[in-house]
Amino acid sequence: MRLRRKPAYLRTGGEEKPRKKVNIDKYIYIGLLILVVILGFWRLSKAIFYVTGYGQIIIPKFELQPINDIRILKLYVKEGQQVKPEEILCSYCEKEEFYQPVSEYQLIRDRENLKREIGKINNEKKLLAKNMELDFVKLEEQLKNKFNEKEYYENLLKKKNEEMERMKKMVLLETYLPYNIKNLEEEIEKIRYRIIGLEEEISFIELQIKTLKEKKKIEMENLNNQENILYSQIGILKISHPLNTKYFYSPVYGTVTKIYPQEKEVVIRGQTIMEIYRLEEIKIKSFFEQRDLKFLKKGRNVIIQYPDGYQKEGVITDVYFATLPQPPEFQKKYEPVHRSVIADIVPLKQDVELSGNLYMMSVKIYVPRFSKGGGK
Repeated sequence: MRLRRKPAYLRTGGEEKPRKKVNIDKYIYIGLLILVVILGFWRLSKAIFYVTGYGQIIIPKFELQPINDIRILKLYVKEGQQVKPEEILCSYCEKEEFYQPVSEYQLIRDRENLKREIGKINNEKKLLAKNMELDFVKLEEQLKNKFNEKEYYENLLKKKNEEMERMKKMVLLETYLPYNIKNLEEEIEKIRYRIIGLEEEISFIELQIKTLKEKKKIEMENLNNQENILYSQIGILKISHPLNTKYFYSPVYGTVTKIYPQEKEVVIRGQTIMEIYRLEEIKIKSFFEQRDLKFLKKGRNVIIQYPDGYQKEGVITDVYFATLPQPPEFQKKYEPVHRSVIADIVPLKQDVELSGNLYMMSVKIYVPRFSKGGGK
């Protein structure tokens, strides 16, 4: 009986180890577990290390409203622009002048008068530029002379010091008498005082040049503003001719956040024309539980969190011990009115984004429990 033999193969090397299957689910589970632990620790740390309160952003604002029906002729500012007192905001005319007919002769005469005023302003600008240029040339010539004089005395001082060293050696050799050194020392001291005086004179002339440049810039800006106003009045005459054009001026320093009407639109009495916010006086009125009163110290630094998650530092400026009801948005429905301790907070840096919705915005306040207090 013959058995069929299977072919034989020679195996070299060690046996291959079976590959282990990577358990990805295990790593995902561990990662999620770590994330949950971190989030839980973060939430717990906020509760342990901070007292939480709620606040509303309060910004002083000025609303420009007419006492009569008017038509806006021209707007001189834009939204987001900073203004200062006595700066022109807009021009307007009263209701009775909306459609007042004017003869062609009157229009031509008014245009010519405005053009003459513009010509006078151009002459003033040329005269100002010429006078300023002469003053600059004079001051720069004085400055150049002072620098040359200073350089001369510095070279002279250098020579005198070298001569002093030489004379000291000669005195040691008994070639010169000591009183000669004393006279030379007095000369050197006078030269030094003269150099100090020249440096003070140079600084004063440089300050004069800087002041003159700033003065020129301010006066040119004023003349340009006057010229722009006259040109705008000429443009108004081409459309209508209000006999008594009036202007609204800004009463405060601030930033224009919202302009409601457009040019040539009618504004009814009491309607708001524009809003001016005073961002430098921004503050936050915050509400805390009565049990947290001991953590609210004047001057303590806090963390302000805006609705979009952005955080910044602030400082407590005032704490009111009397309790007040919380605003309606902080109250819980179907529960008695909740009263809170009030504190005023001011951001350390006024870098908040300008927005018309910033006023009365709700924010969260975090006060450190273990801070020693004493803000800036």
